[in-house]
Amino acid sequence: MKKIIGILACMLLISTALPVVGITNNKQQPELMQGVLDQAQERSDECKWFQDAWQEFVPVGKKLFHVEVRIKQGYESSPDLFMYIEDSSGSPLTFMSMKATDIPDVCEWVVFDIDDIELVPGDTYKIHLKYDLGGEYAWCGANGDLYPAGTSDIGAQWDWCFRTYVDRSKSVNIYSLFLKFLENHPNFFPILRQFLVI
Repeated sequence: MKKIIGILACMLLISTALPVVGITNNKQQPELMQGVLDQAQERSDECKWFQDAWQEFVPVGKKLFHVEVRIKQGYESSPDLFMYIEDSSGSPLTFMSMKATDIPDVCEWVVFDIDDIELVPGDTYKIHLKYDLGGEYAWCGANGDLYPAGTSDIGAQWDWCFRTYVDRSKSVNIYSLFLKFLENHPNFFPILRQFLVI
């Protein structure tokens, strides 16, 4: 009985100490987002002006919740910026537009909370950004083929900054969170042994 109480106490401790998975959109009102980070290229060597640009990614997760890109606008009266998620043939699967006034004038991570779409893990997809003439937008990226699984409209040696957030199985989520918990609480197992002592 003492062992069962100890195990239940430990489970309660873990459930209350584990962090909530999610991100917030700092440009607009903070909003808890679903999903876990799946694919990313986060290094920024330069922020390049563009009108029509894309970046390939190869997901592990099956459902895409939202995408972050590191961008800026140079003119608040610019036409809306569109993000398309496309399959490898260039066919759009979903899209979302964002007003220039909702995008910072310095390069920052911006969340596109697209409609959720089903992906095939291991297939190639594109994050495609474009807008009509008369606007100014820039997208950060880096040289050196930092994301070898995919290329960009510029070429294999350049990758735009992006993050994709997907649904993962609960077992993977719990396992990842448990590992994070153990990193933050290295004395957990000695405490657990105390609960299990008869």
